Amino acid sequence: MRIVLCFLFALIAAPALAGWERMAENDDVTYYIDPATARKDGDFRKVWKILDLKQKGKSGEMSRKTLIEYDCKEDRSRTLSYSLYSEPMSGGNLILSNDYYSRWAVLPGGTDDAVTRSVLCAQ
Repeated sequence: MRIVLCFLFALIAAPALAGWERMAENDDVTYYIDPATARKDGDFRKVWKILDLKQKGKSGEMSRKTLIEYDCKEDRSRTLSYSLYSEPMSGGNLILSNDYYSRWAVLPGGTDDAVTRSVLCAQ
């Protein structure tokens, strides 16, 4: 019975993860984007991103889902929205959600945002 339940859970969970592509990983976090949500508007790109934490964050979260906007011309990004979740891949309970526009930040080379920006802006 346990095997059947695990198999059924895997079938149900698989479609929810199908669109997410792993972009980078370090000792603290794994970064994913959902290419199906990527939007282009002139020099700007928007995409949903998940940060899966290896250890719980300050608010008890194991994942953070953010809507990020990239400026391809100026090499910068900003957060448009974010949510914190109790489980990986934005699963479990919603801990916090906030829609706000952060200030533009220059993207230092080698960061996950710089990699994501490069991929999105090349399209």
